[in-house]
Formats: sequence, C-alpha cells, structure tokens
Amino acid sequence: MSDTKPFLLTAALDALPKGAVGDFLMPLCKSDVGLMMGLDLAVAVLTTIEGQRVGVPLTLESIPSLRTLLTEALRMLQAPEGGSVQ
Repeated sequence: MSDTKPFLLTAALDALPKGAVGDFLMPLCKSDVGLMMGLDLAVAVLTTIEGQRVGVPLTLESIPSLRTLLTEALRMLQAPEGGSVQ
C-alpha cells in the first residue's frame, strides 16, 4: 500500500504564474497516472520524476480526443526504427 496522500484539488497550487503567456512543458512524468472524475470535469493526476503531482483538468468531451491522440502516439513510438507504422 502507498503512503502517498490523496491529491486534493482544494490544496493544489497554480503551476504557472499569473499572466503567463506561451507554451509550457511539464517535467517528465512517471507511468502512475490517476484520474479523478466529476460531473463536468476530469483531472488527470500525473507524478513527476521529482515526486511532485500535477493535476491536468480536462472537460469530459476532451477525454475521447485525448485517448485517440495517445493511441496514435503509442502506435508511432512502437514502430521499428526507420520503419513505417500501419
């Protein structure tokens, strides 16, 4: 069993400074992804390699699109070096 405290949305801090503009890249994350579901919102909870947890809010409509995107990314990553994907 894990000693990790639950991810609390009410206690989470904003990762980006107010007024931040542009694109941002999160730190590399481990494979232990959690998902919190609400009525109108889902939050993917990722753990960085530094041990910090990051919550990524998603609308329920965006989850199927994210699944399609990740499926395609996995398919491309599993292609042989210099080979094509089917």
